[in-house]
Amino acid sequence: MMMRLTIKSIVLSLLVVLAGCASSGVARTPNDNTSADAKAAAINMELGLNYMQRGDYKVALDKLQRSLEQNPNLPSTHNTIGVLYQRLGEMDKAEKHFKEAVSRAPDYSEAQNNYGVFLCQQKRYKEAEQRFLEAIKNPLYTSADQALENAGICVGLIPDATLAEEYFRKALQINPKLSKSLLQMAELSYLNIEYDKAKSYLDRHRAVSPWTPQALLLATKLAKKMGDRDAIASYTLILRARFPDSDETLQVTKGQY
Repeated sequence: MMMRLTIKSIVLSLLVVLAGCASSGVARTPNDNTSADAKAAAINMELGLNYMQRGDYKVALDKLQRSLEQNPNLPSTHNTIGVLYQRLGEMDKAEKHFKEAVSRAPDYSEAQNNYGVFLCQQKRYKEAEQRFLEAIKNPLYTSADQALENAGICVGLIPDATLAEEYFRKALQINPKLSKSLLQMAELSYLNIEYDKAKSYLDRHRAVSPWTPQALLLATKLAKKMGDRDAIASYTLILRARFPDSDETLQVTKGQY
C-alpha cells in the first residue's frame, strides 16, 4: 500500500517529437500524392506542437487537424494530437490517434511511450507495460530509460513491486540519475527493511532532485528507524515550511509514519 500511494503522486513522461525525427517519418499512401501536401502537413504538425507546448490548445488543434487533412498518414501528427486530446480529456479520440501512430510506425518509440502513459493513466496497466516494452525495442530510441521508468511506475500500480523494481533497476543502468527511479528504489528498499540501501538511494535522489514531500517523508521514516531525533526535527521543519498542505506533512505532524 505504501508503494502504491507514493507512485500515484508521480507523473509519467510524455515524449512528443517533431515530424523531422527519424522515428516519425511520413508514411506514403495513394492519397498522399504531392510533396507539397507532405511538407505542409509536417509544418502544420510542428506548429500544432509548438502551440500545444505554449498552452494554446485551440490553435494547436486547428493546426493538427489541418495537418491530418493534408496528410492523414503522418504518425507524428497522430501522436501529437493524441497527446492534445488526452490533455483536453477526450480520451476516445486520444486513443484512436495513438493507435494510428503506432500502427503506421511500430518503431515510433515516442508514440509507443505516450500510448503507454495514456493506458497507465486509464488504469490499463498490463496493456501500458506492453507499450513501454515496444518503445524500447528500437535500438535508436534515446529515451529508453524513461520508458523503463514509466513501466516501473505503471506495474507498481498493479501493484507488482518485484517487477517494478526490475524496471527501475534497468532504467538506472541506462541513466543512474533518474530521480523518480531512485526515489522508488529507496521506497522499495525501505519496505524490504534494507535501510542502509534505502538511505543510499535517497541520497542519490537528493543529489539530482530538490526535496519533495514523498522524499522528505521517507527521510523522516529512515531517521526514525535510526533513532536520529535531530534529523526527524529537521525534516519535519522542512515539510511544514515548504509543503504545509501536503498529506505527508499531515502524517508527520500526527506522528503517523
